[in-house]
Amino acid sequence: MLEHLYIHVPFCDGKCHYCGFYSVMAEPRLTELYVGLPAAELVQTLAAHPHTAHQPVRTVYMGGGTPALLGADGLRRLAETINKILPLDALEEWTIELNPATVNAPLLEALRAVGVNRVSLGVQSFNDETLARIGRRHNAKTALQAIRLVQDAGFKNAGIDLIAGLPGVSADEWQQTLDRALSLNLVHLSVYALTLEPKTVMWRQAAAGSISIPGDDAQLAALSQAERALSQGGFERYEISNYALPGFECSHNLGVWRGNDYIGLGPAAASRIGRRRWTNDEDLADYIEALAEPREPPRSDETLGEMDDAMERTVFALRLHEGLDPFAAADRFPELRDRAEIWEERLERLAREGITERGGRRWRLTARGREVCDAAIRELY
Repeated sequence: MLEHLYIHVPFCDGKCHYCGFYSVMAEPRLTELYVGLPAAELVQTLAAHPHTAHQPVRTVYMGGGTPALLGADGLRRLAETINKILPLDALEEWTIELNPATVNAPLLEALRAVGVNRVSLGVQSFNDETLARIGRRHNAKTALQAIRLVQDAGFKNAGIDLIAGLPGVSADEWQQTLDRALSLNLVHLSVYALTLEPKTVMWRQAAAGSISIPGDDAQLAALSQAERALSQGGFERYEISNYALPGFECSHNLGVWRGNDYIGLGPAAASRIGRRRWTNDEDLADYIEALAEPREPPRSDETLGEMDDAMERTVFALRLHEGLDPFAAADRFPELRDRAEIWEERLERLAREGITERGGRRWRLTARGREVCDAAIRELY
């Protein structure tokens, strides 16, 4: 059942040194043109999957890139064109990602007017030297001002992203960033481990030896430090990289990890409907050309077998604090009936190794298990 919609806005005003996501430099001509394109793609998608056209959408997530570069009027028009095609009157959560430097009162007013009720700010650090070193275009003061503006605008569901294990960041500096985050009355915090993405500025710096990337032990220490601090602050680690106060978990991301269908609009966006899944190519020019014809944008596309589809929709529940119930998974997907007993045995073995633990009928990862999440999931295949 289709419940989730993702809209990718591929524009930035520069490239952060660690960022491997697809984006292009914002130009007025392109941003103005782009406003109507996600709706045009949605028409193509619903025509190919007509059974989804009248299903209620529960969550919308607008990410990037920097969605605010469409401007308040552009974001309003984008929302209106989507709503005409796929009514959003049953929407429970509408998230937008914002960079601190792009936040202003008129933008926030426009977002509230179209129904956005959740804001995620890409802060990454509260240390000015670190922010400059990783190519961010804001400083700590700007981040704090943006958070205050979001909260003053009435967004009760507001959170920030931080990156653990950045080059040159000591345990003391990291603690200061965590303490500052905990002082801001936020309800959601994402803490991502630094990933060295190929062809990024940071990747080239590391290859040239001009920076030193922290090793696995240092990364795990930074993540453990974050978990201790945030847990003491009342946050629950409900997913490997995400913490929330009770009741403020991100419903969109939970839906994806629980194996629900979703549509992604925009270049580089991914979708999954039934056993078909696809990812649009990372090419804005080709995306624009395809929708002008109109036709589906160029993309990689595959249809999974019943077993592969059921496995993918199930095993990633181990990323969540709520965990995995093998027998409930078998009830949901008959293809997994023979797997439930096998999973029970493997999860029991992992428990003896300190990787998993049982809570009722569900299995979840321990603190040690979260450090080797991907390996634990592979055990179920």
